Amino acid sequence: MTHIGRNIGRYRILEELGSGGMSVVYKGLDTALDREVAVKVLHPHLANKSESRRRLAREAKAVARLHHPNILEVFDFSAEGAQDAFLVTEYVRGRTLKEYVDELGRLEPPELAAMVVHEIAAALAHAHESGVIHRDIKPENVMVREDGVLKLMDFGIAKLLDIEERMTVTGALVGSPAHMAPEIIEGHEASPETDIFSLGTILYGLMVGRLPFTASNATATLKRILDGAYEDPRQRVPTLSDELADICATCLARDPARRYANAGKLRDALGDYLAGLGFARVGEELTSFFADTASYQRLMRPRIIASLLERGERLLAEKRTPRALACLNQVLALDGSNARALALLGGLERERRLKKWRARGLKLAVGLLAASVLGVGLHLLQRRPPEAPPASKPSPVVVKPPRTSEAQAHVSPSVKTPPPEPHPATPAQVAPSRPPPDKRPPAHAEPARAESARVAPVPISILVRPYGYIRVDDGERSKQPLAQHTLEVAPGSHTVTITCDYCEDTQETIEVQPGAENVFRLRALLKSSRLSFMFEPADALVRVGGEVRTVRETQEHPFEIQSPKGPATFQHRVEYEVSHNGYLTEKRVALVEPGKSTTVRGALVAE
Repeated sequence: MTHIGRNIGRYRILEELGSGGMSVVYKGLDTALDREVAVKVLHPHLANKSESRRRLAREAKAVARLHHPNILEVFDFSAEGAQDAFLVTEYVRGRTLKEYVDELGRLEPPELAAMVVHEIAAALAHAHESGVIHRDIKPENVMVREDGVLKLMDFGIAKLLDIEERMTVTGALVGSPAHMAPEIIEGHEASPETDIFSLGTILYGLMVGRLPFTASNATATLKRILDGAYEDPRQRVPTLSDELADICATCLARDPARRYANAGKLRDALGDYLAGLGFARVGEELTSFFADTASYQRLMRPRIIASLLERGERLLAEKRTPRALACLNQVLALDGSNARALALLGGLERERRLKKWRARGLKLAVGLLAASVLGVGLHLLQRRPPEAPPASKPSPVVVKPPRTSEAQAHVSPSVKTPPPEPHPATPAQVAPSRPPPDKRPPAHAEPARAESARVAPVPISILVRPYGYIRVDDGERSKQPLAQHTLEVAPGSHTVTITCDYCEDTQETIEVQPGAENVFRLRALLKSSRLSFMFEPADALVRVGGEVRTVRETQEHPFEIQSPKGPATFQHRVEYEVSHNGYLTEKRVALVEPGKSTTVRGALVAE
């Protein structure tokens, strides 16, 4: 049944804007104030439930108290005894974020996705501070106004359904299963962390071009969410920075306690990241982007590169080499031939070689010094006068000639035997000339070389996370530790060895196919870290993963933190818990770096 041409209260219904599993949205006219509005009318199966009406009124009152430039404003809602259950909001001229995503695909560079989610998080932060949870974050519920301002809408609408209904209705206004947090699937109440998870799916989708948990059907999608199974976005987006990938991973954590506690924390994390790249006024940047997407994207890339180069140089001056390398590798992911980044990496390589030669020179100097001391000692010993022979009768001296043959072994020592004349060797006695065992080519080497000469090498790209030197088969090691290596090899199977100053040596096998796009994503194995604590009281218990020790014990035996393989970052998060009877338990996150020791300091607060 359509409402077009009718009046609902004082609102004249003009046209239908869209519909979903819970309601139909109309464009209307407020006849009292003479302004355009949006009227959301609940479907009869919900409008006829008194509990649904009470929930609608309760949510409408809560959202009406929210006043934020990125939140769709609520003007009015139906009275309890009204014939229709409806909600009246401001009318926005524009399109939904989903429509933009369907048209543009993934946003490149990924910092654009960070900007969009930052604005949504800013709106959610205001709501969370007021005690309002959205419960249905998805691109369909974000409007992009004509001037590029984002508007978050449909707060609390999902709460109109019971949990059983929520799991069976998949209309546009209830939420696709792909955005549901695992705790909602399991039947728990929504929380700010629930909104954070849904925001994480949007961030991932905008960066990658596909949602993290999408599967062939809704049931499979829900299972993937419950399993926490999704592909690392850096596998598909080489230009994605380590820091932004970590922010996304925090949002998508399976355990709500591991996510950002509220949208304000996520907004600040994204804001700090973007400000570090020169994008402090996110709203203004998005206005420019939506006004002319192609031009803005073309100009955004060099701005990011310039900021990363400046940061990389500053970090190098501060001797923070791992962080500087992360910046320079991101530059090369954006611009593989950037001369400035390559020069900085070349300088690092020369410095590394210089340190290596200095260390070798020091060892050589120590060796020469020891040899000199030993030589002087021997010389002094040789200059000492010979000791006088004992008074007793000297023993006879027997000279034994060298045993050159079986016959000479029986010749008297006093007889001098001339050495035997050399005999010309026969051809059978001459040993064939051959290379040393380690250099000897196999019997099939020549045919193999001839075969490989006929097969032209093909270009390949090796993406290393976080970065590293590579060596293909027994070839030379790459000159620089990069996140992306481009080279040419013959088709077939090859062994790639990955090394770096902060990695354990690892090997991967790749299969190069002629005529194919040979892009291989390999992961370096970072060295483990050590984590100790300096807390009061000293006998408090510290839990890291499944291990528990006292604070005092951690100082003598730090926790050994195994670094994840290929996280594309030199700082990873380690959750810890410090507890003691009579004190408040502290649960926090420490940032550790591979191969380094970190000490967390603090004091528990008495209850």
